[in-house]
Amino acid sequence: MEFGEKLIHLRKKNRLTQKQLAAKIGTTASTISKYENDNHRPPIFILAKLAETLGTTTDFLLDDVAGLREKNSVNAFPLIGNPELEKWYLELPYTYSEEELLMLKRIADAIENKK
Repeated sequence: MEFGEKLIHLRKKNRLTQKQLAAKIGTTASTISKYENDNHRPPIFILAKLAETLGTTTDFLLDDVAGLREKNSVNAFPLIGNPELEKWYLELPYTYSEEELLMLKRIADAIENKK
């Protein structure tokens, strides 16, 4: 998922218009539109304001690896209707140690075996 797509998704999730988001971070709706269309990248101080306002991290907004999770997970966002769970999912670290991955696999296997 590209930066602009993430920005659109998070803005809509927070039920903000471009104009409302712009007012919250001290810019214009036109500038937000440019960010959402991937025509411009925000300076770091605006990026920090975007992340804080939208309840995410600058890492998530900038990290293209985050898109791999969504692209490889069919309907990733529609499956998550709980805002708290969705926030948790979006902020998962993208690098786990081998030990952590094995622990996650054991948990997933245990859940699958309960079905």
